Amino acid sequence: MCKIICKYSKTGHLKYISHLDVLRFIQRSVKRAGINAKYSEGFNPHMKTSFGYPLSLGIESIGEYFELELNENIEPGLFTEKMNSVMPKEMQIIKAEYSENADSLMNRCAYARYLINIESDIDENKLNEYFDEMLTEGATYKRQKKNKKGKLITKELNTNELLHYLKAENMNNKTKIMAVFKTQETGSMKVEEFIKLLNEKGFEIDYCTIMKVDALDEEMKPIL
Repeated sequence: MCKIICKYSKTGHLKYISHLDVLRFIQRSVKRAGINAKYSEGFNPHMKTSFGYPLSLGIESIGEYFELELNENIEPGLFTEKMNSVMPKEMQIIKAEYSENADSLMNRCAYARYLINIESDIDENKLNEYFDEMLTEGATYKRQKKNKKGKLITKELNTNELLHYLKAENMNNKTKIMAVFKTQETGSMKVEEFIKLLNEKGFEIDYCTIMKVDALDEEMKPIL
């Protein structure tokens, strides 16, 4: 028996499937690949898998993670080969290793690194000045969500509690933003909220592409 941790991609049209759908998709792929996964005991047994911090709908990623407990010993390379043979090109295992970490995968994902490409030339000096403000005194914004009773509540958030690193560069009349968001048990800033703040500040963003590059631990190192 062993436990394997995997880094995988989620790109193309699959960026529009939910986190719950991804969980089901991975589990079905394990079954199709003929891998002997471990299941919980009890009335409703389920495959023993755990996933990293959920990715927002509509965002591509080359840095998603899951762990899987097995009833067999299998080399990570063979596991990757078997899984990728039954998974589409938009979702592939990039890397796999044995895992002995007892801490939950969700808890180990302390940061998320993003690359945002904006299809317009924005003044990078002014943008970086605003980034400094967001990281120090912070920029406040409001988020609305329904509580367990279905009542809509409004919460005020501050970027200095949710962002770790921001830097903008201009390349070939386009703007590239490198960002590291904090991911916490209480939540994380959504990339669409970040883009909305930039628009409200006067940085007009008509079109951009967003890629999650990796998930990082507390030491700012990739999970795998």
